[in-house]
Amino acid sequence: MLRRAAKFEVTLIPTGSSLLAPISPEPRRFLLDRALDEFVADLGALDEAAATMVPGAARPLIESAIDVAEPAVVDGTLLVSGQEVMQTWEAPLMRALARSVTAAGGSVLEIGFGLGLSAGFVQEAGAARHVVVEANPSTARVAEQWAVADGRRGVEIVTGRWQDALPALGRFDGILFDTYPMDEAEVDAYVLRDATFAEHFFPHAAEHLTDDGVFTYYSNEIDSLSRRHQRALLRHFRAFSVEVVDGLRPPDDCSYWWAPSMAVVVARGPRRT
Repeated sequence: MLRRAAKFEVTLIPTGSSLLAPISPEPRRFLLDRALDEFVADLGALDEAAATMVPGAARPLIESAIDVAEPAVVDGTLLVSGQEVMQTWEAPLMRALARSVTAAGGSVLEIGFGLGLSAGFVQEAGAARHVVVEANPSTARVAEQWAVADGRRGVEIVTGRWQDALPALGRFDGILFDTYPMDEAEVDAYVLRDATFAEHFFPHAAEHLTDDGVFTYYSNEIDSLSRRHQRALLRHFRAFSVEVVDGLRPPDDCSYWWAPSMAVVVARGPRRT
C-alpha cells in the first residue's frame, strides 16, 4: 500500500495476516487505507504549518530535578535546571485555560504555578476556592507572596509534587494542569512516549473532579488532537472539546514550542471506575 505526496511517500506493508484479523479483506483494506491516509494528511498539514513556525532550539538535559533546582526569571522566562519552564508569550494560552477551568464556578485546583500567569487569570475570573500545587519550593514561596498580595483571598499554595499532595485535596469543580517534567525520566515516559504530557495525569484528574467538573490543559498540537490522544481522553472522561489558541509568538530560540498556535483541551464528565 503506497501513498505519494509532493514531498514524501509512505508504504504500509503488513508483516502477517493477523493485522486487523479476522475481518474480511474488503473492510480490512478500508481500515488500512484510512489509517494510511490519515498519516499522510497529518504529515502534509505539519509541513504546511512549518512555514509559520520559529526555528526553535535544542532542549538541554535536566541535570537537577525541577523540584530541587533553583529557579531564575530572565527576560520574562522562568528558567529551572536550564529548562524554559514558562515564558510570558504564553499569556493568551494561560487566559484560555483560566477561562475554561472557571466556567463551572466553585473550586479550582491548579497543578503548577510557574510565573503565575494562569493563576492571575483564574483570580480575575473568580473562584470560591483556589488551590495551587507547586513542586519547586522557591517558586512556591513566590506563589505564597503572590497569594496574599493585592487583597487576594481564598488562595492556598501547596508545596510539593502533585503525586504526593493530591490524595489529601479532595474533589474540585475545575482542575488545570500546567506543570513541567521533573526529570529526564518523565521527559522520556510522558513527553516522548505519551500522546500528550498531561496523559499520565488523566486518571488523577478524573478521580479528583466533581461529577460535573472540568479538566483543562494545553497540548503541543497545532490545530487539532490525534486519534490516539482522543482515545486516551475517552478512557477517563465522557466528553471533551478543543479550542485552538492562535496568535502565539514564541521566540526564535524557544526550546519547547515553535508554532503560533496550540490546542486547549477541556474534558468533562469523569468516568468513575
